[in-house]
Amino acid sequence: MNFHINPDHYLQTAQGRIFSEASNRLAWQKCYADLQHYLSSSSAIRCIYLLVGAQGSGKTSWVKHKMQVQTDCIFFDAILVKKSERMPILQYAQQFDIPCVAVCLMTPLQQCLERNRQRPTDEIVNTAALRNVYHAYEQPTLDEGFTDILFITPELNVQ
Repeated sequence: MNFHINPDHYLQTAQGRIFSEASNRLAWQKCYADLQHYLSSSSAIRCIYLLVGAQGSGKTSWVKHKMQVQTDCIFFDAILVKKSERMPILQYAQQFDIPCVAVCLMTPLQQCLERNRQRPTDEIVNTAALRNVYHAYEQPTLDEGFTDILFITPELNVQ
């Protein structure tokens, strides 16, 4: 069994995706609680895939494809472009002795912006915010605690 953790899941409402600082903070708290729950309640978890990339880079599409061919994994699907953002997830992985693989979506900014424009209205990310996230990218390293780092280019992704 696979688990897909994404803060956006907790921002979705019957009226569409609602974003505020408070709702975002709560969504992240729920994601960390989910991660801890899945790790502590399932001895079958073999790996955590931690997705890294700007909005529109193809993270969720990659997860949906990978979940069809890989089992017993946790997919943490969020931007996670900074080392400090990845640290709590890596700490959980180390605490439970589960390998953690960084999956870096290396999609060009223009392609991320175009995909963002094609999203449903309530899911469109502010262009300046998307650019800021894109330029804040800190390349993951094995020193952070990853067991492997995958670099996915658009031609390798399943968009």
